[in-house]
Amino acid sequence: MPTAPSTLAQAQRIQNAVSILGPQDTVSLLRLLKSADGILPKAELEAKSLWMSESQIDTRLDTMEEGGLITRKREAGSTLVSLTRAGREALFIQIPVTRWSSAHQGVPENGTGLGAYTEQALATLNRANTVATVMALAAYGEPAYPSEILDSALPADMNPGNLYQRLAQLEKDGLVERTGEPRHYMYELTTAGKALAEPLQAISRWAQRHLPPPARGSVTTRRTSAHGAAAPADAAPQRAAVAPAPAMSARPTTPSAAPRLVPAAIQSPGRPSPSEQAAARAKAATLRTATTALAFSHQSAPQPAPLVSNSPAAQRR
Repeated sequence: MPTAPSTLAQAQRIQNAVSILGPQDTVSLLRLLKSADGILPKAELEAKSLWMSESQIDTRLDTMEEGGLITRKREAGSTLVSLTRAGREALFIQIPVTRWSSAHQGVPENGTGLGAYTEQALATLNRANTVATVMALAAYGEPAYPSEILDSALPADMNPGNLYQRLAQLEKDGLVERTGEPRHYMYELTTAGKALAEPLQAISRWAQRHLPPPARGSVTTRRTSAHGAAAPADAAPQRAAVAPAPAMSARPTTPSAAPRLVPAAIQSPGRPSPSEQAAARAKAATLRTATTALAFSHQSAPQPAPLVSNSPAAQRR
């Protein structure tokens, strides 16, 4: 497995970006503003957004301003709504995201055009820990038991019940497939899930330019927490909003060190060989019983099942 904290930090930053760009009609409003050279009186914006009520527009503009996508300025008796640099560059994610959505999701139920496809894809990702779960399975590179990724590649505060609910939703969305027998289920990405690498990379580039790093201490896994691992030295407290940036140049520059979203598994000192991993996994599977396994359920569980001491991840350590 790759170094979990760095992958997890990247996943959380992407998830933060999706939470800013993903709410319904955000991309549509950004497109309207872009078509008007980045600035419109609020009254004119409302006239061009007839599918939304005035209160819905106000609510969406509030969240877009908090996210650093727009600014509002009172001038000559009217309110001018302007795109920030972050808002303009947010539209650069459309091509890869729309390409993925049109290939793997079908026609959007709401709206038409690029904006509808983009919003449909972002809505799929706009659930807590979705990106981290997808990236953990991608990094694993083969079918995995939930306990294997929960222990070493997902946030320390994510419990088994939440993971199973997330996996069930991803399976429903067509991003994950489940194999094996009850109480021995394994999960891996589908073709659609693997194809998310390109759109997630585009969102990651935007997030690197316009969002702060995840809050210190929020990028630990159960394993790193148990060993008292320190948070990355460059981590800074998470900001609630992104400050508007100065006007952008004609073509944005790509960060020189954009991280890989699907890192290859690295054989590090002390890591079991593939044959040893397979043996440990087979042994762990035989030890699973109705009382010790993590029971799968597509329904919300009021009390999540505890982690078991004989999980595959524990067997490997």
